[in-house]
Amino acid sequence: MIENRNIICFSSTEWGGNYIKPSVEIMKILSTKNKLLFVNSPNTIAELVAHLRGKKKIDLKKALGLKNRIEIAEPLPGAQVYVLTPPIGLTINFLPPGGLYRFFLGFNAWQVRRVAKRAIRQLNMQQDLIHMVAFNPGMGLANARRYDEKSLIYHCYDEVKGGNSWLRKHGIWLEEAFMKLIDGVIVTSKNLYKNKSPLCADCYIVNNAANYDLFSRGFEEQANSKRQVIGYIGSVDDRIDYDIMQHLFTSMPDTKFVFVGRVMTERGLAILKKYPNVFVEGAKTPDELPAYLKTFTLGVIPFIKDTFTNCIYPMKINEYLSAGLPVVSTDFGDMNDFRGTISIVDTKEEFLASTLAQIAADTPKKRHERQKVASGNTWISRAEEMSAAIIDIEKKAAAQKNNRIVETV
Repeated sequence: MIENRNIICFSSTEWGGNYIKPSVEIMKILSTKNKLLFVNSPNTIAELVAHLRGKKKIDLKKALGLKNRIEIAEPLPGAQVYVLTPPIGLTINFLPPGGLYRFFLGFNAWQVRRVAKRAIRQLNMQQDLIHMVAFNPGMGLANARRYDEKSLIYHCYDEVKGGNSWLRKHGIWLEEAFMKLIDGVIVTSKNLYKNKSPLCADCYIVNNAANYDLFSRGFEEQANSKRQVIGYIGSVDDRIDYDIMQHLFTSMPDTKFVFVGRVMTERGLAILKKYPNVFVEGAKTPDELPAYLKTFTLGVIPFIKDTFTNCIYPMKINEYLSAGLPVVSTDFGDMNDFRGTISIVDTKEEFLASTLAQIAADTPKKRHERQKVASGNTWISRAEEMSAAIIDIEKKAAAQKNNRIVETV
């Protein structure tokens, strides 16, 4: 793993919160051997209004600069992360692409850059700086090469072309422009590699993983014999194939179905609420999830197959496997790494049949075997892979720079 480096990570999310983020998990590991400044995505005026109406909680004093913007987090033994809360930004995603959007994006980026540069100086992080942009191409484009960084790297863990409407509206052109400026891109799936490698010659795959130590706390030697529980951990959103799930709800009326995660779709929530054997638990902190896994008989990943899900390497596969659970998934993306370990199907009829078969065939031995698979897919191993990619990217960038100097001479 890289050591004694300065890393600044500009994220499209916040450091904490009630769901797991790949950039945060890898940065936790890297922070054990490097100095790390993590810059939260700035809250917007629209989020400020939501906060004032009691619909969203933000740290208003930090966002307004009324108290220290930098908070020190200690996510792991020996780890220390400086978490920076930038000023509140303008709400701009409703604007059409063009000059007005670019102008206000530049203003938002300037606000972030101003406090980030001050933090870099305050923390003495100017030397050999790695500038990591975690799925935030707009901020990456507007602030690229503004920190005298040694390397500029894009961590791309989703596909902008298949995302929500505002992401599609601006994300595609922002990402294409940003990738012309970077030294390398690190993606999380083979299909993302296919999509991004034409835009950047130095493209590397570092798959998502799981916090094995955390999720293995959900391990039970045998499933609860009193009542079957089919579980889903993750965002309740439009990725879910609700036709498949409704087929299971009605075909297995005595089985309890539990959904744990942020609710991102009113349509999906309305469907789930129709069934008496379905329980929507809402968002939970990562530390609360193992207790749910202990009650699950089987974990499901019922995603539709489209441009967006085709590029996903879901964290929940390894989270379920860490708890030893049998898993049934749709064939939404490149699932080759897990064929033979989980059940992968296409239709709702196959999903039901496979769910019943996996439950019937489950044994303590199989549960331990699934755990063994998950134990090789940890964030520690992914941080090692990302470190190797960063080293390679920097070597190639240095060689290209030397070649340009020679050509100029």
